[in-house]
Amino acid sequence: QDIQKIHGVPDDFYEWVKDSIDLVRSGGNVSTTAPRSRTDQSQVSIVWVNEADSAEWEALPGIGGKLAARIVNYRNKLGGFYSIEQVGETYGLADSTFQKIKPYLKLSGNVKKININRADKEILRQHPYIKWNIANAIVEYRKQHGLFEKLEDLKKIGMIDEGVYAKIARYLEVE
Repeated sequence: QDIQKIHGVPDDFYEWVKDSIDLVRSGGNVSTTAPRSRTDQSQVSIVWVNEADSAEWEALPGIGGKLAARIVNYRNKLGGFYSIEQVGETYGLADSTFQKIKPYLKLSGNVKKININRADKEILRQHPYIKWNIANAIVEYRKQHGLFEKLEDLKKIGMIDEGVYAKIARYLEVE
């Protein structure tokens, strides 16, 4: 039951793993031992979301080859995940499946950044969070006002409100 008290562990996690845990008392201390039998659930490994290949994603419950490829493709188009929640944005990944795999996902590495003073419209619009109209607005603003001095200058563009800025800013830089 102590597992249920750990902050960040999903409510149903204990029910899912309780049969795979053996506790041994020795001298008043409790220590864990290897599970009596290995099930598919106990064989699930941690997946580092920014490094994992398709095979590692496929090892997760509910993830097949097609979905694994989509996750890797989406990650590559983004330039990496800055949040575990972004994995859930993958086309075709049901929220129920995402919630099931979420405890096994760990964040690592940095995201790839696009320099807004050098990138053209085509490069900008290839990013999943930057639609054509935003890419166009960034380039046109740069033509009219010169190079961006800081990333926050993007907020001077009318169609980039706080919500859009918060979503795209982690993938952009000013050099």
